[in-house]
Amino acid sequence: MASFFQKRDPWGHSLSLWVVVFMIFITPVLFGVLREIRQENNVENWLPPDDPQSKVLSWHRKSFGIEDRVLLSWEGSSLTDLRAERLKTLLLGTPDEGGVRRGGSPYIQNVLTPQDAIQKMVEYRVDPVEAQQRLKGVLLGTGALKIQLTEAGRKRQQQTTQELIDQAKNTLGVVLTVKPAFKEWVDIVDESEEAAIIETPASNAEDQIDFKALVAAIPSHDLQITWPRMQPDSKLTDQIRQLALSLKRPTIMPESTTTNSEQGDAAATTQPALVEECFFAVGTPIAVAIELSDTGDADHAAAVAAINAAASKSGIPAEGLHMGGRPVAGAALNQMVKQSSWNTAYPVWQFHKRSVTLFSGLIGIALAFLMLRSLRLSCLVLLVSYYTTFVAVSVVPLTGGTMNMVLVVMPTLLTVLTLSGSIHVANYWKHAAHVDMKTAVTKAVEMARAPCMMASLTTAIGLASLMTSPLSPVRDFGLYSSIGCLISLLMVLFGLPSLLQLWPAKPPKASEIDTRNWQKFGRVLSRHQVLVSMSCLVIFAVSCYGFKWFRTETKVIKYFPDSSRVIQDYLFLEENLSGITPVDTVICFDEAAQKNTNFVERVELVRKIQQKIAEHPEISGSISLADFRPVSEPLPENASTFQKLRNAKRVNETERRVRESLKTGSAKSFLYIADEAVEMEQETANGARSVAVNKGDEMWRITSQVAIMTDLNYGHLTRDLNQVTQSVLRDHAGTTHLVTGTIPLFLRTQQAVLESLIKSFGLAFAVIAVVMMILLRSPTAGLITMLPNLMPIGVVFGLISWMRVPIDIGTMITASVALGIAVDGTLHLLTWFKIGIEEGKTKSEAVAAALGHCGPAMWQTSAAVGISLAMLYPAELLLVSRFGILMCALVVAALLADIIFLPALLAGPLGSLIVASHKKEQEAAATTPRLQDGKASKPHLPQAIKRTQSEKTLET
Repeated sequence: MASFFQKRDPWGHSLSLWVVVFMIFITPVLFGVLREIRQENNVENWLPPDDPQSKVLSWHRKSFGIEDRVLLSWEGSSLTDLRAERLKTLLLGTPDEGGVRRGGSPYIQNVLTPQDAIQKMVEYRVDPVEAQQRLKGVLLGTGALKIQLTEAGRKRQQQTTQELIDQAKNTLGVVLTVKPAFKEWVDIVDESEEAAIIETPASNAEDQIDFKALVAAIPSHDLQITWPRMQPDSKLTDQIRQLALSLKRPTIMPESTTTNSEQGDAAATTQPALVEECFFAVGTPIAVAIELSDTGDADHAAAVAAINAAASKSGIPAEGLHMGGRPVAGAALNQMVKQSSWNTAYPVWQFHKRSVTLFSGLIGIALAFLMLRSLRLSCLVLLVSYYTTFVAVSVVPLTGGTMNMVLVVMPTLLTVLTLSGSIHVANYWKHAAHVDMKTAVTKAVEMARAPCMMASLTTAIGLASLMTSPLSPVRDFGLYSSIGCLISLLMVLFGLPSLLQLWPAKPPKASEIDTRNWQKFGRVLSRHQVLVSMSCLVIFAVSCYGFKWFRTETKVIKYFPDSSRVIQDYLFLEENLSGITPVDTVICFDEAAQKNTNFVERVELVRKIQQKIAEHPEISGSISLADFRPVSEPLPENASTFQKLRNAKRVNETERRVRESLKTGSAKSFLYIADEAVEMEQETANGARSVAVNKGDEMWRITSQVAIMTDLNYGHLTRDLNQVTQSVLRDHAGTTHLVTGTIPLFLRTQQAVLESLIKSFGLAFAVIAVVMMILLRSPTAGLITMLPNLMPIGVVFGLISWMRVPIDIGTMITASVALGIAVDGTLHLLTWFKIGIEEGKTKSEAVAAALGHCGPAMWQTSAAVGISLAMLYPAELLLVSRFGILMCALVVAALLADIIFLPALLAGPLGSLIVASHKKEQEAAATTPRLQDGKASKPHLPQAIKRTQSEKTLET
């Protein structure tokens, strides 16, 4: 490889020219490829199809015909709000004479309003007021806490409100937001339109619902209050209610009446209360459930845009509109990923906000100029770094891959890794150029080849270990980043030297390669190697104790900043209406259970389970097929024959109507008759549980709404749902159940994140440790060498766990990456230390010489990489922000470990092992027979590298 840059083609040109020509030639081709790059951030596709939880969810969605849905609400909405029906008409279109809807959105499959649900319940003889209560926490909310003032409170309403705000802040630490009392929305519409919307014809005139009466039933009140993370049944809500009811106004009495203390005490007991009542009322706001079509599911951004446009045409103000659901979060995430690269919402002069990734790169450029002190050399180093990233990212669409929330950090990572290797090569070139400009490129490559190859390969191993993860974004990151590392190695050893050979920079001054301070620092570490080593080990051990509080987080909504629109929408929906995340409990009745219980009894059994589930404090509401049927009382034991016959007729009629609904599709989302046998497996608190579904089994679905913005432990929730369901079904033979939906998927993904972290890191550690053992010819030395490489990860992740910060999917990938980066500096330092030992230096002298050679490059690389990565911190997408700041911390920790901990170990026991290994090699070499040409057999390190790396040749 050393002679590559000395060879010429038949026309007398250097091979470096052809390397540069090839780089220029493929550039336009790769530009065309990059234009086809796509994004995919669907959390449900993270797990492989053969994962047990993915299988259950896939079967569940297919069986009940469940599609992605958007939950939409707006401030001030109620059951009499005409805009709900207008929105439905705009999204679905108007039916023509043949019953086919025309003019709707192709992205929407179905729209369900609370008025539709109540109407359907009333058709099955459910009282309208009861129907309204059954939709609580699903499509009907309770809104803000409503305050009804007394006469005394109304006279001084402003003072009363301010006193409530002040006391809540001082005593409870809660900031209250005051809103005016609820008022029905009134619009000037044509009477015929109002009749068509409000008085939708029912099957019977008696089934028509007076929605105005339902809204009018909300008790009168004077104001409403809200606070962050408001939940109607929480302890904090009770405290605020008691605080409001305790507000009293002291009686103002003339001085003449206060003749004695007894009269004053009597007056104090008659202070008028300011608040009459505090309550939540069902009916406002309302939510519209919008189900996406296959087209909408394929393009969430377009579907959300279509819903926004329809809402605007319906008269819903944009500032009062709130949407939630997986399509909304997915579209917002894709948009924010794009904005992290280029956000046109900010002006060009706010470039640090317009493009945090490009700003990070510009900071790297500035630091490279500062460190290398050569304009041309800095330009070549940066050109190679960005060109490597350009080529590596092009591999993604070239192989049919897609970008995702994890892969978006790969460009920055590859830029800094290539920048690291290039700075090392540039420093080697400066040393060689100070001696001889003609041979500088060749000698720089000879010096850089061994440590750069080992560093790149070990980093690639660390990244490739991520391919063992069951999560597809992590596997993609591991695959493409490891490929990028190999491309980076080729660019560092061929691209940069070729550019240097064609456009060489000026030779460095003697002051630029002066390393006396670094050598002095190395001698100080050698003198205090025991103290330094023990201090580092203590810091390492104390930090690792923090893993006791290690936990993971996979909620996509947590990647958005609190100020983002999607977060504000989610908070409004969960505080005022219902939880965003669905969790489904599927009850299975086999043929034996169907014979032992009639249809109505099965309805009531499902209702009983649903009521127990709804009692869970983290569930805002639930709905099942039982909600669309009136409650049926069981027959008494002494029932007459007439009662039994009438009950049998009612049971048969109910079952007939439900079966007909299954054919039309209206009941399909709650009841499914299995048409094939399926064997599934589900994880529970007691281990894996097998669930067998046979053909003909009845599957009843209970869907519950759970908040996603809280710190709820989904594992505990799933366990509670299993226990509640089993407590009811244990007395009914032939029944079983499944808990599925988004929440169990989140739980499984959390487990997969933890498994990925352990497996990938363990594999990377094992492979790199074996490489170190082979390189140092000593298993013990190889293991000791891994301590400085483990220290950055143990300290940084340990401190994160100490602070109770959860590890997300973006944070997880940094562990294996950091291991590879830490090994980079370790290999460079070890290479130079071994050369010093082979030249006859003592351990202390070899440490000083190694730091003199590697210290400047390691410091320059870490500063450029760490600071440029820290510039990602202002990114609005928290995944990118956390990745940047965490990688910066890991790079800094790796630098400190490599220039403090590792030299101390080399001056102590690790150095002794390397010296002993070198002596064994010398003894073995003395007894090795000569080759036929009279030369000794090839030693462990190439003689050429020894000669060029000698202090006599390179030091000033």
